[in-house]
Amino acid sequence: MALFGYMGEFQGKSSLDALSAYGDAASGQPGLRAQCAHGERHGCWAPEVASEGPIALALTGQPSLAGAPVECTPSRNSAAAILAAYRQSGDTILRALIGPFAIAIVDGSARRALLAIDRMGIERLAYAVRHGGIVFSTSAELVAKCPAVGAALRPQALFDYLMLHMIPAPGTVFQGVQKLRAGTFALFENGTLKLARYWEPQFVTGGRASFETLKTELRQSLKNAVNSETCAAENTGAFLSGGLDSSTVAGLLSGVGEKPAKTFSIGFGYEDYDELAYARIVNAHFGCQGHEYVITAPDIVAAFPLVARAYDEPFGNSSALPAYYCARLARDNGIRHLLAGDGGDELFAGNSRYVEQRVFERYQRAPELLRRGILEPLLSNWPDLLLMPLIRKARGYVDKANIPLPDRLETWNLLTRLGCAEVLSPDFLGAIDPDAPVAQMREVWSSAPSDAYLQRMLYYDWQYTLADNDLRKVETMCALAGVRVSYPMLHPEVVDMSTRVPPALMMPGGKLRDFYKRSMRGFLPDAVLQKKKHGFGLPFGLWLQESPQLRELIVGNLSDLRARGILRLEFIDRLLRLHHQEDARYYGVFVWVLAMLEQWMREHRVAL
Repeated sequence: MALFGYMGEFQGKSSLDALSAYGDAASGQPGLRAQCAHGERHGCWAPEVASEGPIALALTGQPSLAGAPVECTPSRNSAAAILAAYRQSGDTILRALIGPFAIAIVDGSARRALLAIDRMGIERLAYAVRHGGIVFSTSAELVAKCPAVGAALRPQALFDYLMLHMIPAPGTVFQGVQKLRAGTFALFENGTLKLARYWEPQFVTGGRASFETLKTELRQSLKNAVNSETCAAENTGAFLSGGLDSSTVAGLLSGVGEKPAKTFSIGFGYEDYDELAYARIVNAHFGCQGHEYVITAPDIVAAFPLVARAYDEPFGNSSALPAYYCARLARDNGIRHLLAGDGGDELFAGNSRYVEQRVFERYQRAPELLRRGILEPLLSNWPDLLLMPLIRKARGYVDKANIPLPDRLETWNLLTRLGCAEVLSPDFLGAIDPDAPVAQMREVWSSAPSDAYLQRMLYYDWQYTLADNDLRKVETMCALAGVRVSYPMLHPEVVDMSTRVPPALMMPGGKLRDFYKRSMRGFLPDAVLQKKKHGFGLPFGLWLQESPQLRELIVGNLSDLRARGILRLEFIDRLLRLHHQEDARYYGVFVWVLAMLEQWMREHRVAL
């Protein structure tokens, strides 16, 4: 179910009649309702609507009011209770809301609408300003297809998708339709829109808090988070990849109910990708009842159109597919609610790029005389004929180090390596700004409320890795499978605790997840604490080489995409050749991204 509503005059042609089919419209009065998006989406919290006089409030998610008791009900504090609190405290109610939510408060007499989403962007809300009014929904597509909006596809957003494999907030794939960033609100009043943040993390960069004190806080906050998310233990299970976070959640869940906790894991049949062995270690350690499913190429063929149809915007993260099959496995085993481990890496420094980028940052701190006056001239003037592997490596290091963050994060990107002119058609390239995605990254990077390198990286990833990517992946796939999902790692108590761990303790000497691992010794199995990070990656590029059925589906999609005027006509053939002859894993990612874009445009019946 998707929330849909509007506020305003809507004097545009046929707007009122059209809107009456979408909201509870009555001669231009504000409308709020739950509207199905792409058919019923079972397993999610249903939107709630409450009203009192001219004021109506709608919300999705599971918000609580700070200081209020938390009850195990479909909405922690109901829309009616939050509306009553709003009548007392006004817009400052946003600071008191904790947990996942998307909220809309419409005041018809004051001609104003207040829209907001939670601090970490677990829920979502899109909107468009038209004809002196505002239309909003948890689905960007519902906003775009409202006759009062009538939005077409936005070429710039399609380029953003090709570069980032998703479309980051605040943009959407539709012209004139925006979505809120995590921790922000939109106030529409008398025809004017105002956007601002209502919450910022308070990072601690130093301080004297001892490791033991912070360890105790971490363990207690995680326990509280899992307990608060587990209302009916017999209907709640956990994703289990075998990594640190899912293992922590599974272990804590095992202590909630009287029966063994149920966990759900995915295998791929490739050793480099498969973590089932670790999931089994965790299940044995905590006495959990494990369930497994091994994905094959035919599974991709079967689910590919379902995945494309489920998203309101193009979404190219291939690990959506294992997330769907894992959630479906849980549903088939009687689970209605899953706990996911997403967020731990972005709170407690677990992504490998944090260490990689730290190495480049150290070069920037070296004396300028040494860098500019000695080392760089020496390397640049070294004769090419005498280049040795060490000198070549040093040149590459210096070149990368001189690219500032966050631009440096995209040096791996296929569009960066091949060049936009080699990939995109001239007409499409002329309609977009290739620098726009990086400019937006810089804006997020510079807005981080900390000068510490690591905390800036974490804050940046809260937006780009979590809110715009991983959370969209998991939430949408769980809804498609028919289960609800919660994220204990993103519980406000855990998030606030993480900001109090200074960088020197969080990742000392470039040791990923060091504070977290030390804190969880004695709770998690040693094998999990020592393992390398895998995650829910998909060996799509390898399957594509081996499965004729999958290759037929993907090549067919790429062939149809060729006719849409986005790519150079010869690029598809070049990409498939590179995938076959060079690195199937690297080029397979972009093959998936392109094939999914075509499938999404088919399923949603849209075109440029």
